[in-house]
Amino acid sequence: MSTNDDSFLERSEVRIERTFAAPPARVFRGWTDPELMAQWMWAGMGGEPWAQNDLRVGGAYRAYTKAPGGTHQGEGWSGMCGLYVEIVPDTKLVYTVHWDADVFYNRPGNLTLDEVVTVELTPDGEGTRMVFVHAGLPDDEKCIETHRGGIAYTFDTLAKLL
Repeated sequence: MSTNDDSFLERSEVRIERTFAAPPARVFRGWTDPELMAQWMWAGMGGEPWAQNDLRVGGAYRAYTKAPGGTHQGEGWSGMCGLYVEIVPDTKLVYTVHWDADVFYNRPGNLTLDEVVTVELTPDGEGTRMVFVHAGLPDDEKCIETHRGGIAYTFDTLAKLL
């Protein structure tokens, strides 16, 4: 996917549906409370995870972790950041994703676009049914499977926190 071809226009998505044994308000808090975000968004993928956000439409969020040898002020931090596009408390969250991490398709020489995540929460008995859609990924099998696996792993950690 270099800047010299049109393949960057071909985009794909990962869709995951999952039920959590927690009410929608608790699941929504897991997605929006910086302390909880830091605990699951980069679960097991580095050290000293941290997150911050300005939870309002147009507000920004950041979620980062330190790679071995990294310092908070310099090299060695990987993460993601973006802007909140839509917020419906306990029901829906839409935000952009910009990677400050090596996700193999955003390396120098590759044109990458920010991605969009939609999280929809609905009551399901005493739990919550979540529909997660990560759109705007390159239409590439390796990319889709890598994201699907990483997202499923972090959702396992989120489930334990809830």
